[in-house]
Amino acid sequence: MNILLLSLVLSPDNVSTAQIMAALAEDLQKQGNRVCVVTTTPHYHRDAAMEAAQPLRPWLGRIIQRSEIGEIPVWHIWMPDKSIWPPLRILSWLWFHGASVLLACALRFRPQVLIACSPPITIGLAAWAIAALKRCRYLYNVQELYPDIAVNLGYLKNGWAIRAVSAVERFIYRHAAAVTSITPAMCAKIRDRTEPGKVRLIPNFVELPTADELAARTAPPHAGLVITYAGNMGVPQNLGLLVEAAAQLDAVTIRLIGDGGDRKRLEELARNLGVYGTKVRFEGYRPLSEMPQIYAESDLFYVAQSPQACSDGIPSKIYRILGNRKPLLVVTAAEADLATFVRETQGGVVVSAFTPEAVAAAIRALAPAQLAEMAERGYQAMVRDYSRERVTAQYGRLVTELIARD
Repeated sequence: MNILLLSLVLSPDNVSTAQIMAALAEDLQKQGNRVCVVTTTPHYHRDAAMEAAQPLRPWLGRIIQRSEIGEIPVWHIWMPDKSIWPPLRILSWLWFHGASVLLACALRFRPQVLIACSPPITIGLAAWAIAALKRCRYLYNVQELYPDIAVNLGYLKNGWAIRAVSAVERFIYRHAAAVTSITPAMCAKIRDRTEPGKVRLIPNFVELPTADELAARTAPPHAGLVITYAGNMGVPQNLGLLVEAAAQLDAVTIRLIGDGGDRKRLEELARNLGVYGTKVRFEGYRPLSEMPQIYAESDLFYVAQSPQACSDGIPSKIYRILGNRKPLLVVTAAEADLATFVRETQGGVVVSAFTPEAVAAAIRALAPAQLAEMAERGYQAMVRDYSRERVTAQYGRLVTELIARD
């Protein structure tokens, strides 16, 4: 079976969705399929080591480049850095969609199924166009629910624009052979907007370290509790609660690793509270190769959602955190998919009150033995239900089912 994978990000970009899609491509190939990937040049989180391991070569100058994942050909369309002015970033998405359609049609590869990963939602239009021109079916994977998340966060307010994006969403669902999403609540919302039978729940997965890799990780001894957040620092991540909680805690070190639109505000908040550089430390993005050491040095990982974004997605990093035997401190609504996930895996504690006092109280209540128990329960849940092999096999079965309809 021939499968074309279309994704805005893919390795060697150092972002979780990129790694998930690259692993999916590898496993689909291992299952006996022929896989080809159309994606972008690294533009989200550059990682020199990953780019050296998967070097890009010019094909059409810098506009289109080529790399390989094993024997899988990967075509990279040039993209500017994600930090550009937001309206230009939207234009860059449209550029990628148009270029991806032209490139896919120019390739001699003839897919039987196309898998498109969103966001952005508009990638579904490119998938529809490619599928129509190449006469194949497309599977649309929803990692974040749009326009819901943009509306709830206040990024999309104009009524006409909301109706237009909603119409695009329904068009993509209607023409897709199947729609997959990662949480039960997201799948339920999608079923209300299209034929319920085409919607499938397939969670994200985690690349589990071996027992020897876990045992080999060492960290320097440290006093107190080390709480880590690693990733994008934006408004939806609700990091201000953790910074404010730090001012109410003793013997705690909070590491905020990454960058984003809210970082400057968070740094100023930490300075005003007198915790900058002492209880709260800001660090830049770290390469993927350094993440095992960050896991080893951390006692607890913080993952939060803003009140407006609790029902529209689930951060994929939680699988990696639990898969590396680390517990979670989650701030989200009690009924959110993220809260349900943590309760079911028993891999962390959920705070449903969006106040620094509630966060500080939850941290104070955590004993070392409790942290170790949560870490082990969460890890065992990943082994049981969210391993890479188990989840990618579900995609393989769905692709086989779609092709069998012909």
